[in-house]
Amino acid sequence: MQQSLFSSSLCFRLAFLAAPALLAQSGPMPPPPLMMFYREEVKPGHGAAHAATESAWGRVLAKGKSADHYLGMTSLTGPSEAWFIMGYRSYADWEAKQNEMDNNPALKKEIDAVSLQDGDHLTSTRSFLGTYRKDLSYGPPVEIGKMRYFRIRTFRVKQGMGKAFEDGVKMALAAYEKSQFPASFAFYEVEAGTWSPTYVVLRPMKSLADMDAMDTANKAFLEALGEEGRKAMQKTFTDTVNGVENQLFAFNAKLSYPAPFVVASDPAFWTPKPPKGPAK
Repeated sequence: MQQSLFSSSLCFRLAFLAAPALLAQSGPMPPPPLMMFYREEVKPGHGAAHAATESAWGRVLAKGKSADHYLGMTSLTGPSEAWFIMGYRSYADWEAKQNEMDNNPALKKEIDAVSLQDGDHLTSTRSFLGTYRKDLSYGPPVEIGKMRYFRIRTFRVKQGMGKAFEDGVKMALAAYEKSQFPASFAFYEVEAGTWSPTYVVLRPMKSLADMDAMDTANKAFLEALGEEGRKAMQKTFTDTVNGVENQLFAFNAKLSYPAPFVVASDPAFWTPKPPKGPAK
């Protein structure tokens, strides 16, 4: 990650993280109230070098005993990107994590050096902050440490149409409940960092095979919605949405600085052993 963003914050990366009091636990947990998303566009051919730099970043943070954990992922579709996510209990919690860097000069010095290397592999960056919308989300909490993929949908909504868009989402939620849709997803409303109103929907998956069952699930959803409901929902989204970005990402342990509760879910995945060197 680039130095300019760390001048005021150690974060600006994406993750489903719980409150610090829960970090030693594993198991399903609700999404955090506040989520920071950090989006990096990686230069073509720089994927491996970028991953190496991000691994160094994680080692420096671990050495400095940083409490600002994050999960990293790489794009399977769309532009060559790395996304990072970080969760917070509140704005005060986010501020405290930002101050962590200023209170640890030795850590900041090492991060500054790594960030210069990181910038060599990137063409652009963007960060944005979202608040969790429980009323627009669906399904039980998941154990994020056991997830391997994220399906991320970004809705850019027309000015003045936020309430109408949310009414359409709630119409869909009723049909999801009725059809017992076999997935969970979390809605975040963007507060700052990109066009407003914007909503980001995170759907974690254990495997891409989860998508093989979606045809059946979507059919049941449409049946639960009914013909009139389908027409009404289609009209609502046509009237309110400027555009939708739909992407698939794979979690990457090398790009992550996971919290203890994430590691506890699957230590083999989140703390991989470094590759062995050539035989001497």
